[in-house]
Amino acid sequence: MSIPELRGYSRRPDEGEDVWVAGALYTFKALGSENGNAYTLVEVYGRSGLATPHHLHEQEEEGFYVVDGEVTLIIGEDSIKAAPGTFAFVPRGVPHSFRFDSTEAKLLLLLTPGAAGHEGLFREIGEPATHHAIPPPISTPPDVVRLTGIAAKHGTRIIGPPHLA
Repeated sequence: MSIPELRGYSRRPDEGEDVWVAGALYTFKALGSENGNAYTLVEVYGRSGLATPHHLHEQEEEGFYVVDGEVTLIIGEDSIKAAPGTFAFVPRGVPHSFRFDSTEAKLLLLLTPGAAGHEGLFREIGEPATHHAIPPPISTPPDVVRLTGIAAKHGTRIIGPPHLA
């Protein structure tokens, strides 16, 4: 088995593949294909009320780092009010979700191993961003049946609605 040759690289604040997902800007800062599938790093930038369904990963561990704003992290039975600088870790198989509580917030998602599911998931449920900014607010609720099917295909099991309060 050969080990792929890895090369160093960097991305500026406005660089990376941008995808609009659920009313937020998701920017891939590192793809599994760029680091031997060690991890995927995604920056999520959105408005108050952005919330993921309660879910668990079958193939990945996930780290959360709050860059800016206030974010509530639900991990297992714990609800964490997270300020900038907060880090949290979720092992695969543990139910979790997050919600943006401040006017705007920015969160880093570190998923390991890289390219195990979330890169494809975000691309399939989202759409390529036309510019590097938070998209206009969503006016229709997501199609939960469609979202659940896509998530399952990428190793994520949706187990409940977002925690909105």
